[in-house]
This record gives sequence, structure tokens and C-alpha cells, in this order.
Amino acid sequence: MKKMLIYMRNGLTFSYSWLVICSIIATLILGKEFISVAFLLKILALSAWASVSFTVCFLNPKVNKKGFIFSLTLFYILFIPVEIAMFYLMGIFVSGHGNPVFWAIFITIVVATYVLSLLIDLIVMRKKAGIYTQKLNEYKSTI
Repeated sequence: MKKMLIYMRNGLTFSYSWLVICSIIATLILGKEFISVAFLLKILALSAWASVSFTVCFLNPKVNKKGFIFSLTLFYILFIPVEIAMFYLMGIFVSGHGNPVFWAIFITIVVATYVLSLLIDLIVMRKKAGIYTQKLNEYKSTI
């Protein structure tokens, strides 16, 4: 339990600091003069949920036994709806011209990263399975 809390703390600090830096950059690019405390609290809530979801999905031995694809899918199911709701509450992709375009880009990025993760897992796991089978056959031939 202590190890999971440490992972959650580390994930929270990393994701929160990264999102704050990105928000500052976006604020400077858009020409705004400040970031509200409410916006920072929403980023903190999103980062906290991301940290909890990640820890549960990828660092929990019970979930890891079911494989990477299961962990990844569970993470997407737990995190993406909350991320979309928080983006909407924060006003990201809501105001301004071209909202459907921004949401389409966001959805495309989410789907593309999921498909890319699946492909990498299938290719890497297939290669590792081949190596494992080869080593097992070599061991059997020596007996």
C-alpha cells in the first residue's frame, strides 16, 4: 500500500507540474495575463485522477496479471471520460472558432495512441514469445 501511495504521489507531482508548465506556455501564446486558481485546482483534480487511474491500472499486481492490453483498456475507460469532462469544465476546446476541429484532433490523438500501443504490444510480445519458444526448444533438446 505504501508503495502505491508513493507511485501516486510521484505521478501526481509529475503530471501536475507538466500541465501547469503547458498551461503557462499556452497562456503566454494566447496573450492572456493570468491563470486562475480555479483552473489550477481543476488541473490538480485531473492530475490526481490520472495518477490514481495509472497506479491502479499499471502498478497493481492483480491487474497486471491480465496483461498490458487489459491494463491499457482499463486505464482508457477510467481516465478518458474524466479527462473529457475536465477539459469541458476548464473551457478547453469550448470557446472560440473551430471547436469541432479541436475535439476531432483530440479524439484522433486518443484513438491513434491506443492503436499504436496495441500494435507495439503485439509486435513486441510476438517477438518475445518467439524468443521464449526458441529458448524452451533449445532447453528441451539438451535434456
